[in-house]
Amino acid sequence: MSFNRIRISKRATVRLSMLKGRTGLTPNILCRIGFCLSLSDPSVPNPADYDEEGQEFNRYTLTGKWDKFFIALLKERLLKDGLDIQKDLLPQFKAHLNRGAITLFDKVKDLGDLYELLPRRTVKTA
Repeated sequence: MSFNRIRISKRATVRLSMLKGRTGLTPNILCRIGFCLSLSDPSVPNPADYDEEGQEFNRYTLTGKWDKFFIALLKERLLKDGLDIQKDLLPQFKAHLNRGAITLFDKVKDLGDLYELLPRRTVKTA
């Protein structure tokens, strides 16, 4: 887990730039949302589907003070998917970032659309 710099694909970079224009949110915040969105998708992303010709981020800029939380979420996902925590951590981190940014782009046309991505809880009334 000794990686500090992460480069995403050109495709994800372009979509993050467009999402920033649509929502006013910075790419690092959008990446956090997209990462979680990707983790909620039951399929395993293929790291080979994404180039490394796009924007480069400092890992702390992406995850902020919640770095350990994001890494823990990814490790849980790796275990669920039967992947190696050491070997697959960085490739899957990048794959989830890329897939998440691209998926987010498809689902969000403006800031209000982010609300629709929130899980719904039903409240029982007495």
